[in-house]
Amino acid sequence: MDFSTLTDVYQELEKTSSRLEMTSIVSEFLKRVPEEELPVILLFIRGRVFPAWSDKELGIGNKLIIRAISAVSGASEATVENRIRDMGDTGLAAESLLVKKAQTTLFREKLTVMKVYENLHRLASLSGKGSQERKISYITELLSFAEPTEARYIVRLILEELRLGVGEGIVKDAIARAFQVDPKLVERAYSISSDLGEVARISKLEGDEGLRKVTLKTCRPIEVMLAQKIGGIEEAIEKFGETAFEIKYDGARIQIHKEDGRIELYTRRLENVTRQFPEIVKSARENIRARSAIVEGELVAIKSKKDRRPRPFQDLSRRIKRKYDIPEMVKNIPVEVNLFDLVFYDGESKIGDEFRDRRKLLEKIITETDIFRLADQIITDNVREAERFYRNALSLGHEGVMAKNLRAPYQPGSRVGYMYKIKPVMETLDLVIIGATWGEGRRAHWLASFLLAVSDPDTGRFLTIGRMGTGFTDEEFKEMTELLRGEITEQVGKEVRLKPKIVVEVAYEEIQRSPTYSSGYALRFPRLVRIRTDKGPEDADTLQRVEEILKGVTT
Repeated sequence: MDFSTLTDVYQELEKTSSRLEMTSIVSEFLKRVPEEELPVILLFIRGRVFPAWSDKELGIGNKLIIRAISAVSGASEATVENRIRDMGDTGLAAESLLVKKAQTTLFREKLTVMKVYENLHRLASLSGKGSQERKISYITELLSFAEPTEARYIVRLILEELRLGVGEGIVKDAIARAFQVDPKLVERAYSISSDLGEVARISKLEGDEGLRKVTLKTCRPIEVMLAQKIGGIEEAIEKFGETAFEIKYDGARIQIHKEDGRIELYTRRLENVTRQFPEIVKSARENIRARSAIVEGELVAIKSKKDRRPRPFQDLSRRIKRKYDIPEMVKNIPVEVNLFDLVFYDGESKIGDEFRDRRKLLEKIITETDIFRLADQIITDNVREAERFYRNALSLGHEGVMAKNLRAPYQPGSRVGYMYKIKPVMETLDLVIIGATWGEGRRAHWLASFLLAVSDPDTGRFLTIGRMGTGFTDEEFKEMTELLRGEITEQVGKEVRLKPKIVVEVAYEEIQRSPTYSSGYALRFPRLVRIRTDKGPEDADTLQRVEEILKGVTT
């Protein structure tokens, strides 16, 4: 397929904010896409080059893009920078600068979707000495072949700035409509495959029957089952009767996949973190007694193997983010895993089994060590006994307890009433930072006020809900600035616009209705709890959840 066909769709999508119209545009387009190109198209339509679970990344910043645009357009780098500043969009700047170049180029190879994908795929594999120049060469080749409008979208793809509002919800509905399949089967297939391209391909070729056959595969992460919030232990026991209570560890959700000697680790956001935790890889290989398995647990940074009290979450975040000096991090920030579920064992999915049976099998196949452990658990319908367990969890420095229905199956990707979280603090919100303001005086070199947003999972858009700027230490302002500086896409005066990448957990005094922000609500006195490096923007809390909190039905 010609890349120009895709850019026509991009332009159609940019003209509307209607969810129904976007779904229709994507649906009609998918009918025309060759089956072998569906996986790439469904990445590109959402502004991605690689699936969330891939360990590949482009890692291209504005400086490299500016050099490439300069090389192809003939404009100086200063001219390119000025054009970007004037237009507030690197893609539009590239398009405008390449118009003149296009008029003087007589022979140009027709650019295809697969050519763009192949170049970007090669670009991501480059590292080491001379890699920067080779990366520029792959980008300039694409821009040389591209029509000006195509260049706009290529640049946005590379910089991860192609935000059309096409979220997973729209794509799932479009697949169902395009290939006349059951939307519930599309949802199920995606939740256990994490691959919309594959789901689309199966929908097109095999219909509902093929979607029903989709099952778990090792070394391909699944969307995890999520918990709801509940008032307390007594309410949980009223719902479940005899209940499994487990410590709610202060860490990050982790999936461990084993296939013979191969081990892969994935976070809740499906990010591959296998390289970052070699000690967990070794423990999993030696202590999961199965040929193949997928187990779930909580990864916790601890003070030492003897003192298992949790360290600040930021310490764990440093390990998750670190891509180099891994042995040093292993030594300085020890971790442990507390396993609590098993969803796949020796070639068979276990998601339809009751939780009590999954837990028994997990206990059977795990050899516990000092860092590879089963989550502490009691099974009881006695409120006092459960309260004691809860207080002990808090005394150990953890967040509270999980209450789980012993008879429940595992439902990937859903926040269903099969398990509840019980915590002593007011429910927080996980929000995306989409803008900021430079400070004044001694804080003039720091971003000092952060624009917060909730997500709309259907459209992929973010709706503002307040600003956070108080309660920070100077060190925290400095850390946030360093974290966000590379995500700045536009600056007007002291205000900056940011790529929606960084998720923060935020506490607040109250949620109020407000016309000031696009969500229709405002947080009163928001304050930072922690940076959630284990979550991506797609994991941020939604407008629906805000409204549920207001109604007292927190989830």
